[in-house]
Amino acid sequence: MYFGIVNTGYSTSFFTPTILEQLGWTSVRAQVMSIPIYVVATVLALCTAIASDRLRHRFAFTICGCIIATIGFIILLCQTSVPVGARYFAIYAITGGAYMTQPVLIGWLNNNMGGHYKRSIASAMQIGFGNCGGLVASNIYLSSEAPTYPTGFGVSLALVWVCGLSCMAFFLYLLRENRLRDQGKRGYLYDLPREELDNIGDDHPNFRFTY
Repeated sequence: MYFGIVNTGYSTSFFTPTILEQLGWTSVRAQVMSIPIYVVATVLALCTAIASDRLRHRFAFTICGCIIATIGFIILLCQTSVPVGARYFAIYAITGGAYMTQPVLIGWLNNNMGGHYKRSIASAMQIGFGNCGGLVASNIYLSSEAPTYPTGFGVSLALVWVCGLSCMAFFLYLLRENRLRDQGKRGYLYDLPREELDNIGDDHPNFRFTY
């Protein structure tokens, strides 16, 4: 999940200067016009975090972020047929969608890890492996394909849905596991020695996963 969406976060730094240049902005002006993109993305991330916590729900917000980023990538894949202003909007959509999804994924995994040790190791693995998305992003925007970057935008869009489909699979797994526990299908674990039972974290029959 994290690997797929992190690529999107890294990607914008590669093609944003090209699109701003097409708008006729260069040097300092181009840098200034990139600021609103990240301001909007930050506001979206904070609003998503607040709403997600209040509703105690993660899955829908991750999919929403993927859909918003998808709209942006589709616009850029068709950029020869759309005005430059639409391409500028696409950067907002891509960056905003990525900023909505990334922090929610970190929280979602942590919510479903029982025990401090398991949670800390899982978080480290998620961040460590997920940030490899930057390795992909740095190798798919080919200078020979500038300024349209079909390979870069196509691969990035595919990775957005690696994230989206992984979120769906994770959600369905959690839903199934909670139902099994509600039905008492994990009750056999109560036969474990008390000390062991108290240390099985999210495997405990009383533990319920967060959607």
